[in-house]
Amino acid sequence: MKKIYFVIICIFLWANVYAVEKKSLLEVTPNVMDYAVNTVKPILDVCPEKDKLPLLLKVSEILIDQEIGINLNAVAPMKYMIYNKLEKIHLGFLATFKLSDKQKKIIKNWNSKYMQSMPSNVFFGPSADEIIKTRAAFGCTHYARAFICVVKALGLIENAEDLRYTISCKADNYNEALEKSDSQMTINGHQFVIVKINSRWFAINTSKGEGVLLPEEFSPKAIIPPYNIPIKFKSYPNITFLLRKVGQDYNDDCGDDNLISLMNISRSGDAVQSEFKWQKFAEKK
Repeated sequence: MKKIYFVIICIFLWANVYAVEKKSLLEVTPNVMDYAVNTVKPILDVCPEKDKLPLLLKVSEILIDQEIGINLNAVAPMKYMIYNKLEKIHLGFLATFKLSDKQKKIIKNWNSKYMQSMPSNVFFGPSADEIIKTRAAFGCTHYARAFICVVKALGLIENAEDLRYTISCKADNYNEALEKSDSQMTINGHQFVIVKINSRWFAINTSKGEGVLLPEEFSPKAIIPPYNIPIKFKSYPNITFLLRKVGQDYNDDCGDDNLISLMNISRSGDAVQSEFKWQKFAEKK
């Protein structure tokens, strides 16, 4: 009987530890709140446009701003990759990069925390809290997570289900991988958010500060295999993105915190399923 109790206790402790490790990447922390209230809100308060969509687009513009945004200490992705390789062969060439002391600290920390198993995880691992605290955003995932948390912190969206983190993949990449049945091929994509305003859904490209009105019949519930739902942004006129997964509400980070999970989502819509479930996409003429 004692052994059974011991096993139950171990399972309980393991479950709690796991839950702590898997804490949401979209949590509104003191760092997020401080940035939202002291940097973003004063600008919104004097913004002439008070309608919801213009305000949300203004939030996005603030986040990508080179001076007050969350990319002040950003490091080029290639430098993370180079440093990762140099660290593996113990050459320690970080000093040769033209980086500030803050950037050096960030690159060392994120390299150690996210890049040991797979270097590209630095694109997907950091939480909104880390991104805003370091102001080191350099990719679409970073901007989308930070955007959602700032919007939550300021209470700009009341209904949690009206704002959702969204994952998409490039149509041509997906088609190529599907045709080759290549589950190892990297499928490029784009992360952004969708928001419901007055019964209509908009996609906000949080990397560029632009919005796109989605078709009237659009529903997040329709994003299921095998049928593709395409989307285009003005900033990427020659690219068609295919919607793959959306959060259930603004607290759902979709579980794309590493490259393997993201690639699974691109192929199946599920972070733990690697098989291809979406049909080939063909542009309508």
